[in-house]
Amino acid sequence: MESLEKILPSVIAVIFCLSLSACNYGIFDWNNQNIDKTRAYKLTEKCRVEQENIARNKLGAKYNDEVDIDIYILNMCIKNRNYKFESDPKYR
Repeated sequence: MESLEKILPSVIAVIFCLSLSACNYGIFDWNNQNIDKTRAYKLTEKCRVEQENIARNKLGAKYNDEVDIDIYILNMCIKNRNYKFESDPKYR
């Protein structure tokens, strides 16, 4: 019985933590299931889509994956949500 009393708090703590991981409580959203609902994600995605469209229109046939990677993968919109493709010295 004494060993059960020692183990019981640990078992309760584990069950509590596991139950929280299934919920969507900010810091307990370990799988980032709701990342697309955050304001930062929405603003970054909006920036990416707008600048991608501007790049496609401006560059036409010269638009390729390298330009696409520059806009998003190299974090232009993540670093600066006000990033403007047209003012980027690399593509003038």
